[in-house]
Amino acid sequence: MRIPSDFIKTNDLQMKKITLLFCLSLILLVSCRVERATKPSATGATAELLVIMNSASYQGEAGLAVSEVFQQPIPMFLAPEPKFDLVRLPPENFVELFQSHRHILIADISDTHEKSALSIEKNVWSQPQMVIRVNAPNDSLFALILKANADAFIDHFLSVEFERIINANNRIPNQAARQTVKEKFGFEMAIPEGFFVAVEGDNFVWIRRTGVAQDLELGVLIASLPYTDPAVDFAHETIEARRDSLTRKYVPGEFDGSFMTTYPELPPQFAEINFNGHFAVEARSLWRMHNDFMGGPFINFTMVQPHNNRLLILDGFVYAPGEPKRNFMRQVEALIRSISFPEAQAQPTASP
Repeated sequence: MRIPSDFIKTNDLQMKKITLLFCLSLILLVSCRVERATKPSATGATAELLVIMNSASYQGEAGLAVSEVFQQPIPMFLAPEPKFDLVRLPPENFVELFQSHRHILIADISDTHEKSALSIEKNVWSQPQMVIRVNAPNDSLFALILKANADAFIDHFLSVEFERIINANNRIPNQAARQTVKEKFGFEMAIPEGFFVAVEGDNFVWIRRTGVAQDLELGVLIASLPYTDPAVDFAHETIEARRDSLTRKYVPGEFDGSFMTTYPELPPQFAEINFNGHFAVEARSLWRMHNDFMGGPFINFTMVQPHNNRLLILDGFVYAPGEPKRNFMRQVEALIRSISFPEAQAQPTASP
């Protein structure tokens, strides 16, 4: 993947009740500053979920529900990869050694419980950490609760995953790249060393990381455009066409006439989301290089910048042939989610 020389920069009566009771909303408010830890650093591998559950339940309906929810394949990957890797631990073995794990699901399933209960706590024994406890009188009710709240649970666990990556990025900042993004778009982004500004254009920046010992490309594209009509600017066909326009212009392949584009045979998967407290449309699909042999997954966010009312396009993509893509995609998504917009200026009150 070469850089165009013109742009090179130098240096759901029970189910309803359960859903109503337990469905949770998540607002991911991420700071771009390094916070001083007050508890030990969380442990555990990337995307690893520690499940505290007795053997009988894990081998039955409850364990099947856990697998269906947390090991469901990530959408729009050519090769299936689970959202989380599961590690099961019996309750009697859940001692202090394991309590610092970053993602913990505690399934307290016992007929001594007269009713179900749910708690979600952050930074209980370490940080950043997310601990979700579900008390249920039987496996069936546990599974019902878990499936009713699957998306919210996943979002909570992902929030601390992104926080971990952002904290790590803030410890090794690329100050020059951060300053470029701030000057051009007016917001902060936690860009670490290893990523660099590869291309600058008119209201456009390509943040890039390349592999040293492997064939690897991680990229984040940022573009700011005039915001005219929400019915048009957030239309799915507009989002897809806009992405293709930007990548054709700024992300060429190695050969003449080659450029990045989306797969026309595979329409993106769209969702309306809460992006750090702001409305956004998310798109996921696969990209390919026209007239070249490259491709991989991408995630795209379209939103309105709160401080200047301009349309903001944030796009992350990965090229890692022969390698799992999940953890690389988490890195680029964390980079995107590290954005911190300036606080809105208070408007003066008109005198009577």
